[in-house]
Amino acid sequence: MKNIFSLFLLSVFSIFLFTACEEDDDLIFIAVPSEEGVAFINTFSSNYLLSQETEDNLAERFVWNQADFGAPTNVNYDLQASLSSSFDVFDLIGTTTETNFSISIGQLMDYAALLGLDDDPATTDVDGNPNNTGTIYFRLRAYAGAGTGNNTEMVSAIISLNVEVIEQVATGVCAGVFALGDALVDAQWEWSTAINIACELDVLTTKVNLTNGTFRFFTTEFDWASSLNYPYFIGEGYTIDANFEDAMDGDNNFRFIGTPGIYEIVIDRNARTITLEESGPLWILGDATPDGWNWGTATPATENTVDVWSATLAINNGTFRFFNIQDDWGSGLNYPYFIGEGYTIDENFEDAEDGDNNFRFIGTPGTYTITVNAIDKTITLN
Repeated sequence: MKNIFSLFLLSVFSIFLFTACEEDDDLIFIAVPSEEGVAFINTFSSNYLLSQETEDNLAERFVWNQADFGAPTNVNYDLQASLSSSFDVFDLIGTTTETNFSISIGQLMDYAALLGLDDDPATTDVDGNPNNTGTIYFRLRAYAGAGTGNNTEMVSAIISLNVEVIEQVATGVCAGVFALGDALVDAQWEWSTAINIACELDVLTTKVNLTNGTFRFFTTEFDWASSLNYPYFIGEGYTIDANFEDAMDGDNNFRFIGTPGIYEIVIDRNARTITLEESGPLWILGDATPDGWNWGTATPATENTVDVWSATLAINNGTFRFFNIQDDWGSGLNYPYFIGEGYTIDENFEDAEDGDNNFRFIGTPGTYTITVNAIDKTITLN
């Protein structure tokens, strides 16, 4: 009887153990997000500089706290980015189980391009401001388990990164143009005498002797098909000086309708303008001249040939200097100025070494023609 009772107790105990083990297998742990949530804990820069040269460099390493869901579980983190602070549309940058994630400058440049930012200093936004700065928004999603459909998640506050695409700096030399036409006294329609207009920082500048006639520009020497006529510049959005008009001839040349003379012509590819400024004389003032230091009777050295000024006047043993703006004492060009510009100066002149370093005439008093040649860089007396 004792053995039968022992077997009965063993059977009951075995059933209890089996049932208990079976119930343990059905236990479910429910993940509950911590009230602390998840947030970025690193310090962000006030501005992120972007360039193609540095696109492989690290831009930022996002760091955040460990998300706590209150139960042993796998936690995944999604780093998300958006062009809008509302985050109504966003991209998944990457997913990790770590508490940090790095992005490159190249990745930020991709978003900068979507914002319409670029490195061209000639382009602007709708308000005319440089379009090389903007803002990209980021946030973090932490979730237990896997998949976008899992509702057990935490989402961080949105942070903003200010980015700036480094604008390219012009290197200086750029493609020039040639000018031909009967309006250009020194060029005409001959390639052998074409005016070569050099370019620097996308601005082309030259002096020309203009008369009433027509001309046009060319991008390639000796190539008539490379012409840039009046309608071309209008089509490119240029504002053209009122002294020019469309000749309405077979080539739609420029026609000069202003007062004949020597002008400085400027083609500004940045501002998209073609401007014309009439050249002026060099004024000669000083006690070496008949009229002394009197602006009212100052002698003008006129520019009859491009960059060559001359005047005939009586000169005595005294001092003088040149001025390039009438009635403006601040526009004086003294002896050291021309030496610094590489001029060879007639031996009848010397540095007066007075307060203004004027020219001093040390030759025989008389009537002379004084010539300032900015092409040959000479000041001569005849």
